[in-house]
Amino acid sequence: MGLSSVAHAQGAWVGEPKTLSVDLSYQYVPSSAVVVSPDIEVADRPTRNHVFTLGAKYVPIEKLAIEGALPLAMLKYAGTTAHMPPGAWDDGNYHTTLTDLRVGARYQLLEEAVALSPHLAVSIPLMDYEVIGFATGGRHLKQLHIGASIGRTLDPWVPNMYLMGSYELSLAEHYDATPVTEDIGQARSDLEAQIGYLFLDGALSFNLAGSWRIQHGGIGFEDFSTPGFSQDLILNHDPLLDEEFVFLGGGASYSVTETVAVSAVVRFFVRGHNTRDQNLFGLNVSWDVF
Repeated sequence: MGLSSVAHAQGAWVGEPKTLSVDLSYQYVPSSAVVVSPDIEVADRPTRNHVFTLGAKYVPIEKLAIEGALPLAMLKYAGTTAHMPPGAWDDGNYHTTLTDLRVGARYQLLEEAVALSPHLAVSIPLMDYEVIGFATGGRHLKQLHIGASIGRTLDPWVPNMYLMGSYELSLAEHYDATPVTEDIGQARSDLEAQIGYLFLDGALSFNLAGSWRIQHGGIGFEDFSTPGFSQDLILNHDPLLDEEFVFLGGGASYSVTETVAVSAVVRFFVRGHNTRDQNLFGLNVSWDVF
């Protein structure tokens, strides 16, 4: 697996024209607590989520990639304490749903000193999944994503080492359950960074990585105790939370053949607020069709 293949996950390198690649990923995302703030957690609120995502990338012309991803989620609340308000899917059973289809394009502007690829994408909810409770499929909002990815090797100093990073701003429609909830902004930023090293002429790679999500607005759990705080916001708080979290972890990739590669990833929750203490364990198989 060459560097451009390794970087495909963050999109720094677009790839050769007239090529098509597909990938299937699985992620197990367990959680045990609700995180109110970096210093306050509410324990015994376990969830067990399994997410399968089918992705594809096609490069119709030089430097331009068209991408898509379709996730299928299996969601379960494994606790007994009731959510307030009660969640329709918090019954101890798995609930399966397609979540948000994402399609977009990226264009590689630079490839010499660094690889730089801005991107534009949209995501659209496909099914009427639950948004209230411990077991939810997300916020169920249409979104516009604008961002860029950057990457480079440390050649000539350490030729087999590479660095990658990305930033994405997501602009979402407002949650319109009531006129009060519709006033809450839904923009967020996502940052990712990765450092890796290639072995076996690039067929094997290991990396360390981290990600940081910042919500630009919203409400927090600690707001609930504010005198006069809106009951509409409290009853609809899940898709309105001012959520922030930091994950750290790593991964490995290996080219089984010239066209098939497998990879594994782990991310561990480090800190956050108005979120869950979720960890992530994932596997991915990718295939260069042509």
